[in-house]
Amino acid sequence: MFKKSKDGILMKIKKVADFELLAEEYVLIREAEVSKYTVNSIRHTLRHFLASFDGEITEKSLKLKALQFLSGKNNEHYNKQLQAIRGFLQYCVSEGYLDENPCAVIKYKPHSGRIVQHSEEVIRKLLDAPDRNTWAGLRDYTAMVLTLDTGIRPNELVQVCIADFDFASSYLYLRESITKTKQKRTLPLSDVCVSAVKKLIHYRHASWEGEIVFCSWRGEEITTGDLRDRFRAYSKTTGTQITPYHLRHTFALYFLRNSSKTGVFALQKIMGHSKLEQTKNYVALLEADIQQAHQTASPIANLLGRSTGKKKALLMKI
Repeated sequence: MFKKSKDGILMKIKKVADFELLAEEYVLIREAEVSKYTVNSIRHTLRHFLASFDGEITEKSLKLKALQFLSGKNNEHYNKQLQAIRGFLQYCVSEGYLDENPCAVIKYKPHSGRIVQHSEEVIRKLLDAPDRNTWAGLRDYTAMVLTLDTGIRPNELVQVCIADFDFASSYLYLRESITKTKQKRTLPLSDVCVSAVKKLIHYRHASWEGEIVFCSWRGEEITTGDLRDRFRAYSKTTGTQITPYHLRHTFALYFLRNSSKTGVFALQKIMGHSKLEQTKNYVALLEADIQQAHQTASPIANLLGRSTGKKKALLMKI
C-alpha cells in the first residue's frame, strides 16, 4: 500500500492489522507443521494474549503487553507462550502489518530440565488406585501401563487409535499427525502392556463411533487435562503428586538403569527426542545411582572401610 508525500514521492505505508483474524490465519498455517496439541496450545496462547489488550493494539504496546502477559510463569510455560507470540508477530511482519517483530528481543528462559522421580512403592500404589471394574478406571490403569512401558507423551496417548496397534508384532505405531516432532515413531510393547490394551479394547461399547482407545465412558475423546485431573485424584492414595508426564520420566529412568551402554540412543528414538541433549537430562539424574554403586562396590572403600571399622572397635575396647 502506498501514499504520496508532499513532494509527490510514493511512500509505502503499513497495512491496517486485524490481529484476531491474523492470529487465526497463523494458526491454520501452523496446523500443517505441528501436532494438534501444539496447535491448540498456540491458539489458546494467542487468544488470551490478544484479549489482554484493553484498547488499540499498536506496535509500541506489543512488547510491553507480552512482558506483562508472560510475567510470573514458570520457565517452560514462559518459553512455550513466548514462542507462540514471537512466531505470530513474525508472521505479521512477513505479511507487511509490522515493520519489525517487537518481541524478537525478548529472550527465552533457561530450560530447567526438571525430571521427577518416584519410587517403585509409589508407582505400585498408583497402579492399584484405579477401579478396574469401571470403564474409566480400566482406561486410566491401561494409560498408566502404556506410559510406563513406552514413555509415550500424554497428548500422544489420548489420540492413539486401535489401528495404531500391531498386537501380532507387539508394536505401537505413532502417526506423524499426533507426535510432537511430526515424525512417525515406533514403540515396542511388552506382553503385559499388550494384554492390558487388548482388554481395554475388548470392553469398548459396540455403539461407540471412532477408534480412539483412551476415550470417555461415552466413547468421546478426552484431553490431557482430563487425564491429569484423574491422576490428581489417584495421587491421594500415594501421598505424593503424580502427573501423566511423571510416568514418562519414570519409564526413561528405569529404561536407562536396566539397559546397555547404548541404551541412551534407543531411548532417544522411543521418547521421540529431536536432540540427544534432551535424553541426556535423564542420564545426569542417574549420577546419584552411580555414586551409590561406587560406595558399595569400590575395593578401596571396602578395604579401608573395614580396616577403619576394626580400628574403631579396638579403640572403644581400650
